Amino acid sequence: MMTFRLMKSATLLALAVCSTFALADEDPPARVGRVSLTQGQVSISSAGEVANTALVNWPVTSNQTISTAPGARTELRVGSTAIRLDGDSALEVSQLDDDRLRLRLHYGSASIRVVNEEVAAGFELTTPQARVLLQQPGRIRVDAERVRDTSSIRVFDGVAVVEGGGERLTVRSGRSAEMQGPDLRMTQALSDSFDEWAAVRDREFDSVRATRYVPAEMTGYEDLDRYGSWREDSEYGSVWLPAVASNWVPYRDGRWTWIAPWGWTWVDNAPWGYAPFHYGRWVQLHNRWAWAPGRLERNPVWAPALVGWVGGAGWSIGAGSVAQGWYPLSPYDRFVPGYRLSDNRLRRLNAHEGRRDRNHDGIPDYRQRGLTVVPQDRFGQRGEVIVKHEARVTPPANWQGAPGAVPPVPRSWRERNQNDVRRADDHDGRWERRDRDGDGRPDGGWRRDGRQAGRDERPAAPAMVTTVPAPAPVAPPPQVGFVRQPGVITTAPAPDGQRDWREREGRERREAFEDGRRQRLQQRAEGAQPQPAPFAQHGGAAAAMEAAAARAQAQAQAQAQAQAQAQAQAQAQARAQVQMARPMATAIVSPPPRPAPTPPPAVASAPPQPSAPPQAAPPRAQRGGEDGPHRRDGIRQMER
Repeated sequence: MMTFRLMKSATLLALAVCSTFALADEDPPARVGRVSLTQGQVSISSAGEVANTALVNWPVTSNQTISTAPGARTELRVGSTAIRLDGDSALEVSQLDDDRLRLRLHYGSASIRVVNEEVAAGFELTTPQARVLLQQPGRIRVDAERVRDTSSIRVFDGVAVVEGGGERLTVRSGRSAEMQGPDLRMTQALSDSFDEWAAVRDREFDSVRATRYVPAEMTGYEDLDRYGSWREDSEYGSVWLPAVASNWVPYRDGRWTWIAPWGWTWVDNAPWGYAPFHYGRWVQLHNRWAWAPGRLERNPVWAPALVGWVGGAGWSIGAGSVAQGWYPLSPYDRFVPGYRLSDNRLRRLNAHEGRRDRNHDGIPDYRQRGLTVVPQDRFGQRGEVIVKHEARVTPPANWQGAPGAVPPVPRSWRERNQNDVRRADDHDGRWERRDRDGDGRPDGGWRRDGRQAGRDERPAAPAMVTTVPAPAPVAPPPQVGFVRQPGVITTAPAPDGQRDWREREGRERREAFEDGRRQRLQQRAEGAQPQPAPFAQHGGAAAAMEAAAARAQAQAQAQAQAQAQAQAQAQAQARAQVQMARPMATAIVSPPPRPAPTPPPAVASAPPQPSAPPQAAPPRAQRGGEDGPHRRDGIRQMER
């Protein structure tokens, strides 16, 4: 009995542990980066969506690709880690979660600085030729495809491990590894203007005071010192007051954008507007807004926006316009996410929930806490809602009874979900990313060699589509002795897999020639002019091709006959001129030779005849006049 109870307890404990891990796997990442600086043209693409304007404070997470135009630069921050890109570069964030940071540099130059040992242990960067790991925190520079099929890794601080070409090298500070094809060699690490710019940026943030009040893994802490001041409060602890106007309100100057899997996410316009809008809470001290980061936690949980939503049906602004409002949460307000979140994560985000503050009895005061209201249809149209210095809003008369309501999903995402429902049942509900080329990656993305599909490539010619069962009309390829007639359409014969196509074409041409010859003999006997027979009299397409071949052959023979006759006449005239040019015994000059008679032009309607061998010109003494017997015989012979 005791053994059964122990087994039952062990089973329940195992199920509880498995359930905990399952819930943890369903949580979105608690660590999210941001775009902290842009210089020039920079873009971020994810799941077919591209953002290329006002990217400062844009959240950076898994499956995003950051690209820079030539001459541009950008900086990404993930807690204490800095990632910088030079111009003409593309970096993909393959994985960014609580444990790992995996990057892929498709092309260009990247400078990475890691100061946390835990982050260094989970760091990985790949290029088309190499894989880079960190043995300890440090600063490295990676170049990919600056020289074709070449990657270089420079280590300025720390120790890195480079794998590629079946080799594994340990690269220490001051050294560089270069891989070109299967070759991997070591050189001295040299710096340029991009490395100097990255080093200057690092020195600017090494001496910030914000790490006394917030953890270094809180993304966006590095800008707080320059744009505000810290103060101690008896109730909220350390608070930060931004240097803004007296009428400034949180979450009122920026935009809402839809980012999966969280949903509506706030992107603030202020250069410091990242950490105070994704961590901690906002409070009011002496009629000023102050940010309370909360208790010091080593790895804080990121949130898309710490606001309360109100509005929906029955709550309107103006005539018939449904209202949607939001207000910043205080430390004592409960954050209700619009996405799936485990109880553990939710407790960490609501550490002070349930307590009462000193000024209120727990009932939210929307007016004091900065209620902002806009028409709700703004959220239902696109995946972005611009909020540009919205005026302080006077709540409606029924503001105290306004229901909590999350804004609707944007129309583009609703249509995408509807398309997913219409797809095959074996899909898992995610947006389909096809892999027609079988390279293991979605079409239109990055190839295995690190280049983007279509980059440095010419577009392929469209393939020809053949329908069955009836083959499309095509013209046969021109052969020697075959003249394609304009306006005549022929169809290709049925495919013959038993014999060679050259032998088949030769046989068909011979049959067509014999058929045409028989037709000409029959027409000559009947005294009728040859006419092209319609398709139906010769058995369809094959007969039409034979008739066309016969006509072409006859025309070619007629041309050859005319050329032979003209050549024979020219030779006879040349011989006559030579005989007349011979010197005579006397000084008497003979009269000029009589010009040879020119043959009459061939009759156009006469049927083509097989070419006859050229006749030699008769001697001068035997020729008659213009109407001599030999001339008439020649004409009758041509007519025959």
